[in-house]
Amino acid sequence: MRGPGYFNYDFSLFKSFQVKEGMRFEFRTEFYNLTNTPKFGQPNGNFSQASFGVVNTTVNGAGEREVQFALRFLF
Repeated sequence: MRGPGYFNYDFSLFKSFQVKEGMRFEFRTEFYNLTNTPKFGQPNGNFSQASFGVVNTTVNGAGEREVQFALRFLF
């Protein structure tokens, strides 16, 4: 029996600002799992239960949207 698929879409934006010759700031923002799609667990594979083939769990710690901001100084 196959489990459900997993869809993950990551996205990043970058913008550079020139300060002086040879120096610049870079603003970055990164989105992990932009669509906030949960990662479902495996279906119940026990034939003797009425819930055979039903997916009723999600994987803990996976599937949440994460946003990260950063400011870099390059010289």
